[in-house]
Amino acid sequence: MSPVSKRDLLSMWQFFELLREDDIPTLIGVALVLNYVGQSAVSHHPQIKKLGYGISLLAFASYALIEIFHFGIQGAEGLFSIVFRGLIIAGMMLGTTWIIMSIITFLFSPVDNIKKFFQESRMRSQQKKERAKREEENQQQKKRDQQEWEQMAPERECRQKKQQATAKKQTNEQHKREEIRLSCQLLYDQHAIELQDRFPRERLNEYFNQYLSDRFSVKIVEQRGLLLKEMIESSLEQVKGNRQKYSSLNEIASYFRKQKQEIESLDYDVSTRQSFLSSLNHQEDRAIREFLSS
Repeated sequence: MSPVSKRDLLSMWQFFELLREDDIPTLIGVALVLNYVGQSAVSHHPQIKKLGYGISLLAFASYALIEIFHFGIQGAEGLFSIVFRGLIIAGMMLGTTWIIMSIITFLFSPVDNIKKFFQESRMRSQQKKERAKREEENQQQKKRDQQEWEQMAPERECRQKKQQATAKKQTNEQHKREEIRLSCQLLYDQHAIELQDRFPRERLNEYFNQYLSDRFSVKIVEQRGLLLKEMIESSLEQVKGNRQKYSSLNEIASYFRKQKQEIESLDYDVSTRQSFLSSLNHQEDRAIREFLSS
């Protein structure tokens, strides 16, 4: 056994001998002072507290085992003495551990603070680099988006023009459909009283909904509008029971020219007069065909 080990064992044995003496009040006072000082030192260090409890428990168990091994248990009074002295040792060891660990923590706390400072500095530097990298990537992405936007400008302009042309075409077609239906409506309204029995208004609306609605193309609506006008005129002629007879083409032209002049003099808006003239032109064409075929 080395000299150091012998001194350690001798010191421990002297300490045990001191406990076996009768100066117990002094040892209790020392234990209380150590605990008071240690408690104040570790009030903000719960981990050191737990460590002190563990060491004090180990000291209590070690002392009890050594006492029993060397001196044995001498009755109940001897057992009480071992336990009592073991508690004193545990209390002294608890206070001593708290004080020593507090001193160590105090001495090494600047080192920990310096280490923490460098870690935080390194972390801030890394975050700054990552932030700069993200900003650079965002700038590059914005440049790419801007370049792509500029490159697609002609295509985008062309697409916009096509959309505008399509919208204009649809608007014009819708306007034509409405004009066709209006011309049929105006033709009917001119002779609504004569036609109300043979061609009621409900039937006219049914034709509008089924055959001249917006779901059909302008060409189809125009063709069907002409057919509807012919049917209205045919119904009107059947109701009146007569049809005007013409002896020559000049008579036909003269008659319809007067009718057109009369329509031009009517106090209607331009669209309405155009509808009347369109209907009259259709009647004139029909009269010429009938005259030539007769």
